[in-house]
Amino acid sequence: MTPKAPPWWLAGLHLAVLWSFAVAQPLFDLLGKNGEFFAARGSTRWDAIVFALVLLLVPPAILLGLEFAFGRAIRWAVHAVFVAALVALFVLQAIRGSSAPGWLLVAAAVALGAAAAELYLRVAGARLALTVLAPAPLLFLALFLFNSDVSGLSLSTETAKAAGERPRVPVVLIAFDELPVNSLLDAHGRIDPVRFPNFARLARGSTWFEHATTVAEGTSHAIPAVLTGRFPKAGEFPVYTDHRQNLFTLFGGAASLHVADQETHLCPPSLCSGLEGSLGHRTATLAEDTGVVYLHELLPDDLTGGIPSIANGWDNFLQATSKHNDPGRIDPAFLDSLRPQAKPTLWYLHFLLPHSPWTFLPSGARYDVRPAPGWGSDEVWTKNQAAVDQYWQRHLLQLGYADRVLGRLLARLHASGLYDRAVLVVTADHGVSFRAGQKRRPLSAANRQDIAYVPLFVKTPGQRAGRTVTKLARTIDILPTLADASRVRIPWRVDGHSLLRARPVERSVILIKDKGQRFVIPAAGLEQLRKQALRRQLRLFGSDEPSSTLFALGPDRGLLGHSFEGGRRVSELDPIERSSPLVQVSGRAAGRSVVVVAKGRVVAVTPIVQGRFWTLVPGAKLGGKPPAVFSFG
Repeated sequence: MTPKAPPWWLAGLHLAVLWSFAVAQPLFDLLGKNGEFFAARGSTRWDAIVFALVLLLVPPAILLGLEFAFGRAIRWAVHAVFVAALVALFVLQAIRGSSAPGWLLVAAAVALGAAAAELYLRVAGARLALTVLAPAPLLFLALFLFNSDVSGLSLSTETAKAAGERPRVPVVLIAFDELPVNSLLDAHGRIDPVRFPNFARLARGSTWFEHATTVAEGTSHAIPAVLTGRFPKAGEFPVYTDHRQNLFTLFGGAASLHVADQETHLCPPSLCSGLEGSLGHRTATLAEDTGVVYLHELLPDDLTGGIPSIANGWDNFLQATSKHNDPGRIDPAFLDSLRPQAKPTLWYLHFLLPHSPWTFLPSGARYDVRPAPGWGSDEVWTKNQAAVDQYWQRHLLQLGYADRVLGRLLARLHASGLYDRAVLVVTADHGVSFRAGQKRRPLSAANRQDIAYVPLFVKTPGQRAGRTVTKLARTIDILPTLADASRVRIPWRVDGHSLLRARPVERSVILIKDKGQRFVIPAAGLEQLRKQALRRQLRLFGSDEPSSTLFALGPDRGLLGHSFEGGRRVSELDPIERSSPLVQVSGRAAGRSVVVVAKGRVVAVTPIVQGRFWTLVPGAKLGGKPPAVFSFG
């Protein structure tokens, strides 16, 4: 007897229930705990409401429409396929954490989905169970909208209340992302003038606060702290409606604002029109990013290799991996505006550099390598330090590109005559850590010294001589400093203090996690840990050397550039790989180190850890005979 599909209205209800369990509820649960997903793209709560309604109702309606499009004769079969697919999606998420291979888990989910569809069509009790669960989709929707981070998103798009304070000098604020100050330092504790010449050039003509610290572990709280001068609070999002008193509203109305920032939205639309992009663009990226998030929730870890990472930010996951995406690109109109203006002017630029994904060489050339897995969804590094060191190496290479971008900005400021007239601040939101088995960026007892310290340079109008200040400074001091330098009174309370005048002596570093937990750490002890971390970095990568020397890691890095004889041959590189700007070599070997030899010279060195090695080789160094890999020691 041929099974019969239920009436259309009941079939639609069952599809809605299955869809809500297989797709909508997992996304509601994940995104409801991470409201930054919406806030990072400037979404209001209305955007989230529309998103939730579309996600919950539209796909089941489309599936029901497709059933009828196939005709009454085979509608039952089409309905059964949809039921099987939705059950399989639900089952796969339930078993994805198993240690079994991903392909086997997918096969098991498909088999269980098919069995469930057969049961559904032949057993009335199975259909009744789905009917009884009909209220579930509405319950999931209510929990998402009223009992999650989404409920904290503002419904308002009100006009900004600007203080309208007129700055007496031009103001330029540049923020880099995920940049620990140690990454810039040499063996003498100075900004490395060989590896990072433009940061060093800035230090020679400005005031460098060498013990400056962030106050938050992540961008969504660290950047608002810079722009408001206040410590972050739990439940705040990086949007104007949660931070109405900020740098933009302080100057807005009395100064022209030139703002470039993709990650936070503290400049209100009434002062920075067009910054958030069109509704169509926000909707498209929201749909794309939701799809990427769902694939990470659905698939076993060993099947997610080709899916863009969701650990590098809160939006534009596909764009971040696009070959056309360049986080160091400066809008030509913004660059052209960097010149003396008749009206008081503020420029603010937030670069997503040297933030991961690390895919740029110091020259700005992009490469694509797929090293061993780095960190999971909890942002805990793999326990293999050699693999972590390779990511660290790529971070430093990309920092070379950030230095190049800074040089482009400094050149423009000097050429236009704005440099001498303006107060210029260059900083970063927070650091990043490279410790095997530990957190990459979320704050922990093991990585505080890596996350806390960030670069902070302040150049006042007319300043030419550089100086170094050893007194503790915080990123919440930036807003008061800019106000002081431009002779503007801040008409609200701030937690920071101007760095241009006498201020209280701080003896503790204050760091606040994204959920509000506050750590008060004695500065002296944390500074000693930072120095230990710097010595560890120098042992691996050296200093006061060109960026090309970053292709040599560990105790035998002095072999780079020399001829090499002896050792045990491990392999030869595939000639096809040598067309890439950067080549990855990995494998097993015995001994202390591995060297890659091309044209008779060592072009890369890496230590062997627990019988394995990973190394990166610049493609430009390869040629002639196939390069060989040797282990020794």
